[in-house]
Amino acid sequence: MNRISTILNSFRMLMLSLFTPFSRLFSTLFSSLFSSFMPVTRVFVIGFLGLMFVISCGGPEQDAGQEVVEGQVVVEGQAVVEGQAVVAGQEVVSGSPSNPRSTNRIVSVETVIVESNDFTDRIRTTGTVEAIDDAVVSSETSGRVLSIRDLGEVVEKGDALAQLDDRLVKAQYEAAVAGFELAASTLERLEALYADSIVSTQDIQGARAQYNQAAAQRNLAEKQLQDVKIAAPFRGRVEERMVRRGELINPGMPVVRLVNTNQLRIKAGISEMYASDLSTGTTVQVELPMSGLGVLDAEVSFVGQVIDPDTRTFTIEVELENRDGLLKPDMIAGLLVERATIADAIVIPRNAILRNETGTSVFVAQEVNGVKIASLVPVQTGLTSGSLVQITDGLTEGDEVVVTGTRILSLGDELNVLNRQP
Repeated sequence: MNRISTILNSFRMLMLSLFTPFSRLFSTLFSSLFSSFMPVTRVFVIGFLGLMFVISCGGPEQDAGQEVVEGQVVVEGQAVVEGQAVVAGQEVVSGSPSNPRSTNRIVSVETVIVESNDFTDRIRTTGTVEAIDDAVVSSETSGRVLSIRDLGEVVEKGDALAQLDDRLVKAQYEAAVAGFELAASTLERLEALYADSIVSTQDIQGARAQYNQAAAQRNLAEKQLQDVKIAAPFRGRVEERMVRRGELINPGMPVVRLVNTNQLRIKAGISEMYASDLSTGTTVQVELPMSGLGVLDAEVSFVGQVIDPDTRTFTIEVELENRDGLLKPDMIAGLLVERATIADAIVIPRNAILRNETGTSVFVAQEVNGVKIASLVPVQTGLTSGSLVQITDGLTEGDEVVVTGTRILSLGDELNVLNRQP
């Protein structure tokens, strides 16, 4: 109704402003036109003008002391705003004056009850998975490749990874063996003659030198014969082949890459500020999100003593068994390295902490006359780990701390607790 009254008043003022200056002109024109109308037309014209007169003169007047502002009516200090009226400092919900409430804001929050528990401070870092046994096996002799293992084949320690043509090496070995046998026989015969003083000392020394030389040549030929079979240094899986069957290779040329993924390790860098906190055997939680294994428990197997000058970190290693075969080298792993454990510590979520130029504080729910009110409490923080922070002073067990909604909360606001965590 207020909106309709406003529209009618506006129309009335418009009509008055338009008709007043030109009333004489309209009177002359109206007389001449009215005389030319048919009787029925005159009736309609008179009815229309009468309606316009009623509209311009009628309509409810605005009461004294009322002010219309954008659809809101202020009556003697009362304001109707979206169905609510504020009367003498009281807020009446849904227009009902029988339900007075406090003028404090009501803010929806979530809280947590403070408890003392053991708190473990952990260092979070990332590392890379690598195989402990990972080697590129090269040839120690020259020759043509007769056979080589296929990719993905698993071999035991000592098995042949590749076989070279051994005909020339075998002939050299046989010649070396023959020369050795001849030298050994000659030395044995001359030693018998030397005992009878038939040969000189120079002859026996020459025979012994030939014997030693023949033995060295035989050992060398035997080693070359063994090298034509490129053997696996450990149990593993063939991951790469650098040569093909029929190729001629030389000493030192890479042949295959052999990897054992049963036993893995994770290498990570730790800031130098924790250099005195870690040692071999420190407990570690390993997170490998791409493996689907969840969190694994392990221990630090190696702590480096050298600081990297570029990153200002030292190296740690963590060994893992890859029983299910789900871990692969070069995976990224998250590490939570245990630094210290504090008994009976008060710990709250980090997002409950408020920081300003005066220090740190938290909002605590205090019950006043059955209503929970926000109270700001200064606190002292200690160690932090992940999303948790230790409180060393300011809170006690049983306090109800606001953890969500703190950014819009003010001192003295009424709290509507949506969820209270134990």
